[in-house]
Amino acid sequence: MFKKIIITIILSVILLESKGIFAQQSVDDVIGTVKTESVISDLDQKEAQREESFTNLLKLNIPSQTNNPSLILTFIDPSEEKKGVQLEIDSKSFITITSPYTLPALSIGDHILKFKFVDNVGTTQLLEKTLIVLPRAPIINAPTINDSSVLVYGTGLANSEIILVMSSGLNIFTKQSTIDGEGKWSIPFEAGELVDGTYSLTGYVRKYGYSSDPAEPITFILGEGTTNIAGTNTNTFAFKNVDVSKLGKFVSDNPDIIALVAGFFVLGFLVSFLLSLIFKNTDNDKDIEKMRKEVVKPKTEGKELTLKEKLLLDKKGEKPSVEDKKNEKAEIKKEEEPELKEEEKIVTKIDFLRDFKNFDPDNAKGKESNNPQRKIKISLTSKKD
Repeated sequence: MFKKIIITIILSVILLESKGIFAQQSVDDVIGTVKTESVISDLDQKEAQREESFTNLLKLNIPSQTNNPSLILTFIDPSEEKKGVQLEIDSKSFITITSPYTLPALSIGDHILKFKFVDNVGTTQLLEKTLIVLPRAPIINAPTINDSSVLVYGTGLANSEIILVMSSGLNIFTKQSTIDGEGKWSIPFEAGELVDGTYSLTGYVRKYGYSSDPAEPITFILGEGTTNIAGTNTNTFAFKNVDVSKLGKFVSDNPDIIALVAGFFVLGFLVSFLLSLIFKNTDNDKDIEKMRKEVVKPKTEGKELTLKEKLLLDKKGEKPSVEDKKNEKAEIKKEEEPELKEEEKIVTKIDFLRDFKNFDPDNAKGKESNNPQRKIKISLTSKKD
């Protein structure tokens, strides 16, 4: 009995120690997990900062996701020696690219793009970017409605799923179909599936688990014998379709038409008034210029014409020639300068005898000289002392 009690005590101690060890191990595991998660978070933060720094250095323009499989990338070469930028897509070989660069048609899904370049201090760097290519939104055409059945159809990414979302009031329901190899799809709504009311249609494409943006919505009204499809009708106008008997009702139902017509009338009046002022000012300027030409003396080659030149110009209709100007100046000079009388030079007898050679009318050969200065007129006078 005593042995059993001792054995029980020993087993209890062993069990208690084992529980304490396991409990301590569990706490250590929790603490270790927290430390590991903290380290991973720090590394992710540093990697994000490094990626942002390299992106800014390259001035790389790339989104995180796009629906354009042939996206155009723009960037710069930050190296001083312009060693170029290389690109690797999905672990394929690096190729040298130049900006702008058009990506090859990428498939739907994630793609890893690695950019290798030399930074501004000459160090080779590697930038890794993830690009998600999404399907493009489908196109929904105007529904075809026969009686109470509706056929919705359109186009989208070939060999993918189309999910159509229809809402009416508080009711929302979806229908799904497959887009064929030519990119066409259609979803029918049989009689009884839709009740009279207003419906809104949209949808999206899904492929490989990636969904597109929603399509442009279409709204239509079903019931009461008429079906209106908002945003899809082509509005046309022709005067032959105007019913004169309903014109008054049309105007009364649409008072904005009156304001629109009145606005156009006022605008036309203002434009006409401004144009008349412009043309009137132009005519006035022409009259003023004509009057100025008649009053102000005309100029020839930058010099003002004399009264005689102006009269000659008006009479002949042409500018006076250079010869006419010379003749006119000579005549004016002749009129202004008085006739100079020849001064009679009186020579006394003593002066004549003293310097007779300068006054001798004969030359050295004893002949009469032709020099007019030597022609003298001699008169003898008597003078009493």
